[in-house]
Amino acid sequence: MTSSVARFAPFVLLMAGGFLLAGCSGSDVSRAFGLERDSPDEYTVTTRAPLSMPPSEALAVPHSDAARPQDESPRLQALETLSPNVALQGASGAASTGQAALVNEASSAAGASNQGELGQAGQGFVDQLMFWHGGGAGSVVDGAAENRRLRRNAALGNSPTQGATPTLKGGS
Repeated sequence: MTSSVARFAPFVLLMAGGFLLAGCSGSDVSRAFGLERDSPDEYTVTTRAPLSMPPSEALAVPHSDAARPQDESPRLQALETLSPNVALQGASGAASTGQAALVNEASSAAGASNQGELGQAGQGFVDQLMFWHGGGAGSVVDGAAENRRLRRNAALGNSPTQGATPTLKGGS
């Protein structure tokens, strides 16, 4: 009789373990076995400003619970992420002194003739970049003749790559 009990013991233990696991919720079990990640909320993670040396040693020693004015609030970080203009202009909405100086310098350098425009690039600049070996744009595919060639190959059951591609010389 003990041999029959010993034979069924692993099966009974397996069934008991299954019943015990069935009582657990699915997310708890998958998290316990490492099948589900428990990552932090990316919208609530904040960074701290780096440490720096104070301008003099006469400053008070900081406390751990003291406010850090150089840290941005999570609300301001979210605004800067959603609207880059907030990062450029600050929370007040006014341009910084650096921005104002840059705009003033650019305005005075531009003069009244072109009103701040950068001007136009040469018309052949892209062609010079693309065809730097010379020779212009080369040949262009003849659309109508290529369409006829593809249809003829399809009607004959040939590969679309069979035959020469018809081109127009000189890019016209």
